[in-house]
Amino acid sequence: MRIYLYILIAIFFAGGISEAQIKQRTQNRVFYTGVGYKFVLFTDSEARSAYPFFDITDQAFVKELGGFFGMVLSERVAFELAPSYIFSNEYGSDDSEADGGGFYFKESGVERYYVPSDAKMFAIPVNARIKYFPFAKDYSSAFNLLYFGAGAGPIYISEEMTQRVYTDEGRLDYLGVGQYADDFWTVNFEAIAGIATVSKFGIGFEMSYRFIPLGSADGTKPLITSIAKNFNSFNSAANVIYKF
Repeated sequence: MRIYLYILIAIFFAGGISEAQIKQRTQNRVFYTGVGYKFVLFTDSEARSAYPFFDITDQAFVKELGGFFGMVLSERVAFELAPSYIFSNEYGSDDSEADGGGFYFKESGVERYYVPSDAKMFAIPVNARIKYFPFAKDYSSAFNLLYFGAGAGPIYISEEMTQRVYTDEGRLDYLGVGQYADDFWTVNFEAIAGIATVSKFGIGFEMSYRFIPLGSADGTKPLITSIAKNFNSFNSAANVIYKF
């Protein structure tokens, strides 16, 4: 009888320990969400000329608004979904007679000079990200929430332009006005590094490099997505974060 009593006691305490461990893991699960604003610098010269990092005269710089929702998988690893909206409603190149402001494009074997008078570009990446916090267990460190990571996902790109068409950049032979548009899906990849505060409401700062190949564009229309090699960019972001 004494042996059976010991067995029952052992089962009771083992069950209690197991239940406590499950509750502790549930309580340690942390979720977070937030929004951010990014400055975007395209590295391809054609893309940067059309959609510059900053143009105080025309305010034609590229803007990116993003959101994210994440889950802390462990003290050092987090996973998040991060959709964003990249846009520019102006063409950045100088449109003066002296400086050109347009670009050459060959269509059906004939090269023409195109000068945009109205432009609109936007892109919507939807990325999954993994973040690694190397100093997460050093609770007294100012770098406790310093992180490195990577992300990838699909991106939708749309571009529209109204163009004045000439035979060459001298603009002596005006051929008319054309409206051109294209949209397509491709993929994007990003490498990221950043730091955040530890409070329930916090702020964060992040640097990233995004790779956007343009191989999916058909290249048959006089648009920047046809003549640029890629839409790769350096990005700097300020984020507002809420943990729950």
